[in-house]
Order: sequence, then C-alpha cells, then structure tokens
Amino acid sequence: MVTGPLAGLSVIELAHIMSGPTCGMLLADMGADVIKV
Repeated sequence: MVTGPLAGLSVIELAHIMSGPTCGMLLADMGADVIKV
C-alpha cells in the first residue's frame, strides 16, 4: 500500500464554503486523516 507524504497527520476541518473543503480534500488525497466538524 502506498502512503502519501502526509500519512499520520490528523487535520480538523471547520470550513463550510469553497476553499476550506477543497483544501481538506487535497490534504486527504495526500494521506492526512481529515475530520470534518
């Protein structure tokens, strides 16, 4: 299994409009664990 460069990093996303969720998606694509609140 290939892991991204951000594997093991946890991020809490508090955004609701455009750029916030997009950044959270990009971080998740790079391997971070994103928690949407």
